Amino acid sequence: MAQDNEIRKISETESLTVEQIQQLSPHSSQYIIPHKQKKSKRYGLVLFNSVERPGAEAEAANVEQALQTAGCDVMKMEWYDVDELHNMIESVLNGIVADCSLLIVCLMSHGSRGVITGSNGKAIPVNKILNAFVGNFMPKELPLVRKL
Repeated sequence: MAQDNEIRKISETESLTVEQIQQLSPHSSQYIIPHKQKKSKRYGLVLFNSVERPGAEAEAANVEQALQTAGCDVMKMEWYDVDELHNMIESVLNGIVADCSLLIVCLMSHGSRGVITGSNGKAIPVNKILNAFVGNFMPKELPLVRKL
C-alpha cells in the first residue's frame, strides 16, 4: 500500500519514460500513467469506416475531440478494407511504441457477433484486431483493458 502511494506520487509529479514505467510496473498494483506527458504520451487512435454509415465522419470527429480533451495525441484514420486496417494499425504502432504510456483505440464500422466488416464485405474477428496490438508492438506492461 505504501509502495503504491509512493509510485502514485511519482507518476503525478514526474515525467516518466516508457522504460521507467516498465521498471516501476512490477512494484505497483495499478498501471502507471504519468500525469506529465513530456517523456511518454497518451495516444488516441480513431479508425472509422464511413461507407454506408451516414454521420460516421462527424462521429469520428466527436470521438477525436473527446480524446484530445482527455489529453491524448490523436490520430484519426478512415479505413475501407480489413487488410488496409491491419496495415494502418501496424504503421501507427511502429510510430508510437517508443513513448506510449496509454493507447485508447476506437474502431468504428459495421459488424456483428464479434466481427467487423470492411467496405468490400470482408469480415475480420475483433479478437484478431486486438491481437495486432500486443506482441512485438506494445510493451507487455501496457494492459489491454477491454472492448466495448
